[in-house]
Amino acid sequence: MESSALFLDLFNNIDILLVVLVRLTGFFMMLPLFSGSSIPVTLRIMFIVPLAYIIYSSGVVTSISYYDSIFGLGLLLIKEFFTGFSMSFAVYIIFTIMYMAGQFIDYQIGFSMVSVLDPVSQIQVPITGNLLNIFMLLILIHSGGFHVFVATIYRSFDVLPIGNAVILNNSTVPLLIIDLVTEYFSLGVQLAVPIIGTIMIVDISMGFLVKAAPQMNVFVVGMPIKLIVGLVVLYAIVPAIGGIYDFIYEQSMEALLNIMGGLQP
Repeated sequence: MESSALFLDLFNNIDILLVVLVRLTGFFMMLPLFSGSSIPVTLRIMFIVPLAYIIYSSGVVTSISYYDSIFGLGLLLIKEFFTGFSMSFAVYIIFTIMYMAGQFIDYQIGFSMVSVLDPVSQIQVPITGNLLNIFMLLILIHSGGFHVFVATIYRSFDVLPIGNAVILNNSTVPLLIIDLVTEYFSLGVQLAVPIIGTIMIVDISMGFLVKAAPQMNVFVVGMPIKLIVGLVVLYAIVPAIGGIYDFIYEQSMEALLNIMGGLQP
């Protein structure tokens, strides 16, 4: 009897469960670690659907309002999808700072010709940036940061009830995204400064060396030296990745909460 009553309740409120599921789908589409073609679709469904049911069963979403038609429900689903997508996109921008830093590093040490495919954006990304990003994701798993993101999307149903998000005529969220992109470039340069500065010193030293020995082929000698020095400096800054992660994580949570607040009416 209990199972029949539970099934009947779920059947009568299938629209609520569907709306919750759509917001979660938009949120996890761009969330670090969970996004990208490297995660099978079946695995995502096995994670998102039970999570949607848990949120529905918790009572945080008790009712929704929309025009009593398929068209009205469709508009609400689109609205909730972009609500979840906007929040995860802010987190994605912050975590891809490592790609920007890796691009500067690879250009300096001669790895700019080598790149790998990013499964999320489907574009070629620098190999050093991909390595640093993997470090960030591993620390994200170990520190429990991913669980905090899940808890935040659960909290969003209370802070930002279903259907209350302002999508159209919203000037706050685009400005926040622009600020994030601006900060993205700035922080990417700052993270790459140790190697950029070191390679600059190497270039100046090679310039003096060429003046002292004009017959030396600076291109043949300089490239291996820049590569070795760059890798040594990169190895030296690896212990600081934990601190870098703390900063990036704090920035991503702040961006997530700002976007959530910007979507409020």
